[in-house]
Amino acid sequence: MMHPRKYQDDVLHTCKGYDFPGPAWGAFEVDVWPVEAVVPFGGTLQLNCSTTCLDPSTRGSLETSLTKGQSKNGTGWVAMELVDVTEWESSPLCYFNCGGTKKTTAARISLYRVPEQVILELPPVLEEGKTYPVTCWVSNVAPMRNLTVTLHLGGKVLHANIQGDPRVGATNITATFNMTAQHGYHGQDIACHTELDLRPHGPLLKNTSAPINLSVYTFPAAPQLRAPHRVEADTEANVSCWASGIFPAVVAQVSLRLGNQSLEVSIATSGDMVTAQATVRFLEPGKQELHCTVSMGPVTRATEGRVDVYRFPAPILELSDPEPLVGTNVTLTCHSPATNPPGVWLQLHEAEQILASGSQPQLQLMVHKGDHGRQFMCDANLTVGSGTVVKRTSAQLTVRSPPELPEASCPSTLTWVEGTQRALHCVATGVPAPAVACSKDGMEQQVGTELQVTRDHAGTYICHASNALGTQNHNIMVHVEYPPQMDDAGCPPQRTWLEGQQQQLVCVADANPKANVVCSLDGQPYDITQKQGTMRGQAGIYQCRATNTHGSTARNVTVRVEYGPEMDDTSCPQNWTWVEGLEEALTCKAQGNPTPSITCSWNGQHQALEVPQLVTREQNRTYMCIAANHHGNVTRAVSVRVEYKPHMDELSCPSHQTWLEGTELALACKADGEPPAWVQCTQDGTMRTLTGYHNASRNDSGLYSCMATNSHGSAQRAVTVQVDYSPVVLALDVQPSPTVLQGSDFSIHCSAEGSPVPTYSWVLPVAPNLNYSADNSTVMILGAGAHNSGSYVCTVANSYGSHIRNITIQVARGWQYDLTVVAIVVVVVLALVGTGGFIYYLKTTACKKGEYNVRDAENSSEATCLHREPPADGEVYGIQLTQT
Repeated sequence: MMHPRKYQDDVLHTCKGYDFPGPAWGAFEVDVWPVEAVVPFGGTLQLNCSTTCLDPSTRGSLETSLTKGQSKNGTGWVAMELVDVTEWESSPLCYFNCGGTKKTTAARISLYRVPEQVILELPPVLEEGKTYPVTCWVSNVAPMRNLTVTLHLGGKVLHANIQGDPRVGATNITATFNMTAQHGYHGQDIACHTELDLRPHGPLLKNTSAPINLSVYTFPAAPQLRAPHRVEADTEANVSCWASGIFPAVVAQVSLRLGNQSLEVSIATSGDMVTAQATVRFLEPGKQELHCTVSMGPVTRATEGRVDVYRFPAPILELSDPEPLVGTNVTLTCHSPATNPPGVWLQLHEAEQILASGSQPQLQLMVHKGDHGRQFMCDANLTVGSGTVVKRTSAQLTVRSPPELPEASCPSTLTWVEGTQRALHCVATGVPAPAVACSKDGMEQQVGTELQVTRDHAGTYICHASNALGTQNHNIMVHVEYPPQMDDAGCPPQRTWLEGQQQQLVCVADANPKANVVCSLDGQPYDITQKQGTMRGQAGIYQCRATNTHGSTARNVTVRVEYGPEMDDTSCPQNWTWVEGLEEALTCKAQGNPTPSITCSWNGQHQALEVPQLVTREQNRTYMCIAANHHGNVTRAVSVRVEYKPHMDELSCPSHQTWLEGTELALACKADGEPPAWVQCTQDGTMRTLTGYHNASRNDSGLYSCMATNSHGSAQRAVTVQVDYSPVVLALDVQPSPTVLQGSDFSIHCSAEGSPVPTYSWVLPVAPNLNYSADNSTVMILGAGAHNSGSYVCTVANSYGSHIRNITIQVARGWQYDLTVVAIVVVVVLALVGTGGFIYYLKTTACKKGEYNVRDAENSSEATCLHREPPADGEVYGIQLTQT
């Protein structure tokens, strides 16, 4: 509200600078504030009246039927208080007189009354899907045209009612809404809200009723009863009753009765279902009634059912021997006690096969091992009500048998993988159940207990199964498989091969199953399955990978190819030519891996290599150069030929030489010179030159002058030659006469020639009266006797051979004398003639013509002269050699 004084000051400020007429103040305005006023019934209001009149003496006031209170005024304004305003609508007038002129302005006043009470009417329990009237009672409210009634559910506007009634004055209002109950309304607060909207001249006044919490229920169908149709007397059975599709299920009330007896129930809810359960003991046989009642709010629904109670003891199945020994007989009998109702039917069967039936069926059988564990059943069938009750008694046949360890439950072979969890399984058959124990390497092993597999678990396990009827043994072989591993033992990382040898790149992985190992060099596969000839190009780093079904591993293998020393004409020439007196150095190198050492030696003396030395004749030799490393050595002969002028001495050209007649010989005269000197020897006096080999004769004897010549000079030497020859027996001479009488003396002389002079030896009858000459060429017999008779053999020998000749001596006496003389004469004559001819032949023909080989005769143990019939022109003698 604007203060009157402030309004007047504004007007005066606006009019400054204007000239107004004197007594006539001209036009003016009258204002009231507030123009529109909204006041609560019986309330107080202050109205402010003001004018634009510039007459300071002007006065104003308020015309109204309302009760006035205190007032205030000033120049151009007046303020009036209205109290206990009870007129629902009024229009007070503000007026001012200015210069004899009166002007008025009306204000409009409206009253309002806040509702004394807002009440909500609604049934407390609603059934889902039904429509219910909802009434909002609003008491003593005004003005109705400004009133709005709304229905709020869960904080949201459900319905709205705007009154718009033009009536004046306070009155009671009834707003009715139709609401269809919904599932989601349950538990929500519902309330009536009012709004008295007096804006813009008054306040917005709100009010609300006490909220009501809605209960919405759903019960679409009758409950269901679940109970057994047939129950055995003196037993308990579970009975349940439930209603589904209800809401809210937690408020449902459920009761169960057996006949007139109420049952103690347990109630459970789940979603839109409530379930009641009870445990009922049925005592007597007969028909009994069950009743179930469910209540939801004002609605109750019920259902009922019937139970047939019977008495039916279980059938009895008897075995004549519950634990027969294998191979014996057993009898099975099925019978039943009394029942209510009566009329039981019995069947003896195994699985689906009926073995016998009737009031007391029976079965006999001989048990085998396979019968152990057979399940026999005795079924009793009793008709109860509209159905049949079946009771069964079973018996298991226990056949006692000794233990066995079959392959299926105790396998002979197990394959495990390293690092996995495995157990040793060995289950024995037999009754009573055998105890099974297994051991490995004398240590007991757990059976059936899982363990982490290691390679140590591989091996043979010995298992024993024992019960009261015996013991059975069984071996289990456990194989442990694992991924490949390569170590220095199976796949050494460093290899050294020798060139030329057969080598195999052995790389073995420790794996089970056996790993496939593949190696490559510089990306190219290398065959490791067989030996190959080693070459230097095989050196390098091989990548080897081992793979099996459990994984793979890789390893690098470095191969170093070594080879023995090698020397050739380039690195170590075999032939060197040096000149005596110059400086030369011996050079010899070798190839090899590792690098070989080289030594050159001659007669155990080492020769320095690549060191210049002054060449002497002694260096004309062959050095043995050896290149060696730990794979072997190689030897190369390096010949150094030192050239120098000829030289002859007693060793190379002996001054006295002896030859053998008839042999192929050359004058032994050589020169020490390089290149080799040409040697020519000439016989003094004859100027005959001896060159090369020829058949030696006695004419070769004499003095020779030998000359050696090469490109570096010449040398001369005198040589004496003597020709020797084999010995020959020329004659055996008996003195005084070839006729020897008993008691007389005689001698035998052996004549021979040869060079050197031969020696003599005899083979003759042993006698005490023998004497020899100094050179042994003559044997002398004094006082000849019969023991001096026999063959006398003379052998001559020198260093070139030997020759033999013999004669027979007969010592005679008495009448034998003449005969002996005649025989001796004949022998002597023949001997003289033969000896002369033989000697003549030797001297004139044999040696010259070469028909007799003295060396052959010399080496023969027998040489005989053959006398052949003379030809017409004279006698011819020959020598026949015989072998012994």
